[in-house]
Amino acid sequence: MPRAHTLVQITDPHLHGHAEGTLLGMNTERSLKLILELVQSEVADIDLIIATGDIAQDSSLQAYQNFLSFLAPLPAPMRWIPGNHDNPSHMAIAGKGLDHAEAIVDLGEWVVVLLDSTVTRRVHGHLAADQLAILEQALIQYADRHVLVTFHHHSVSLQSRWIDQIGVRNNDELKALLDQHSCVRAVVCGHVHQASDQVVDGVRYLSTPSTCVQFQPLSQDFGIDPLGPGYRKLVLNPDGTIDTAVSRIDGVDFDIDFSQTGY
Repeated sequence: MPRAHTLVQITDPHLHGHAEGTLLGMNTERSLKLILELVQSEVADIDLIIATGDIAQDSSLQAYQNFLSFLAPLPAPMRWIPGNHDNPSHMAIAGKGLDHAEAIVDLGEWVVVLLDSTVTRRVHGHLAADQLAILEQALIQYADRHVLVTFHHHSVSLQSRWIDQIGVRNNDELKALLDQHSCVRAVVCGHVHQASDQVVDGVRYLSTPSTCVQFQPLSQDFGIDPLGPGYRKLVLNPDGTIDTAVSRIDGVDFDIDFSQTGY
């Protein structure tokens, strides 16, 4: 019997290997733990957690081990992908023997494809030939399913000059591939530390708040948004539609250094 599947997206925790680590003044371990408590209180049955990059700020092995230990109380499978701050080798060591790095998740009526959009020692994104090949093969193999694609960087404009400069720079190649297949329902990303939801050429593009500091939307230069940390819940319906909402932490005072001009 076809049924809906519930996903939780956790993105951009920017953890350190030690509990005192911060990003732009905010303690990132504290904010992630509060988000995970919020998830547990709001989402009863989770089919899949997707962690969409920048798991660590300091790229330390301990940060990834900490992340896995923090998520352990959530009774759901998890898949993670690297962001521009991450160390894929340390992610692989932390996740050895686990299935966290699998690129394809079959959920029945839906298939989730997780790609690596990172460029070594660069902030911007690029979907390399091997990643596009993974996507193309999945779209051919699962042409009769609904497909959700996810990677760290954003691939459509958010009308923010500084953020759009550090998105996926070969979006034309991605779009050309998506245009050849009608099964992709949504593309979900992290990276931008803000929520957005737009439809481009029939495909829904979603970005999700960080579990720590937020970036000011529609800002031409770097800016910090005072909104609280958040996560995204996605309900993938059998008919191909998606019900989704962002939840944020309210009523908690976080230390944020609004004087910073970059991160």
